Amino acid sequence: MRFLWWVVLLSGCPIVVTDVARGYNDQCAQFLALGQLENADTACDLALQHQPKFWDALHNKGLIAQQRGDTKAAKKFFIEALRANQHMRQSLNNLGAIERADGQLDAAAEHFEAALNLQPEYLEARFNLGNVHLEQKKYQAAERDFRQMLLVDGTIADAWLGLAAAYAGQGRHQEAAEFLEKATTLNVNYDYAWFLRGTNQELRGRHDEARDAYERCLLANEKNLECRKALTRLATE
Repeated sequence: MRFLWWVVLLSGCPIVVTDVARGYNDQCAQFLALGQLENADTACDLALQHQPKFWDALHNKGLIAQQRGDTKAAKKFFIEALRANQHMRQSLNNLGAIERADGQLDAAAEHFEAALNLQPEYLEARFNLGNVHLEQKKYQAAERDFRQMLLVDGTIADAWLGLAAAYAGQGRHQEAAEFLEKATTLNVNYDYAWFLRGTNQELRGRHDEARDAYERCLLANEKNLECRKALTRLATE
């Protein structure tokens, strides 16, 4: 019978992961994707019985805790995953997301930056860092983040929205409008992007174009209350 080993060497101490442990972790990940948290928890626990420092299983335990709303436990598992394998960029990204949700923006940025130091093309961490910089009103830094993201993949509508927000924060609303148009071109059914286009047009006094954007927003999602309210407001002006 074939028997596989995965080894990570930290400070001269090898952490050995067998194929059995990895198989249980694969089941854990599959259950997680299906939203079956109890089954995922059981499978991850079995993986950790075979190797208590198996970084992927520890990370998945963190995801399970995060989905259950237990951020304290989630942080503990993500930190344990990083102690077992310092290259766990996903754990750094998730730690950053927890810090951001807690309003700890500097700490969140540090985690996202650490993840990007491991993999500069890690788009989720790059997107998260850009949004933290927007919240910190560091608009030029956010512009850099979203531009770097778009260099890797120019088809991500949310990255164009982020770039538009960075330009709007700098008072460059005409250029922001061009980026918002990119986002709606990439995804014509993205109601939030249409709402932002309408808001941008209103800021520039272009009420006819704003009305058109809000109408397109409702075509994409008739339940979008923000766009409906905006249209009502424009009709009374």
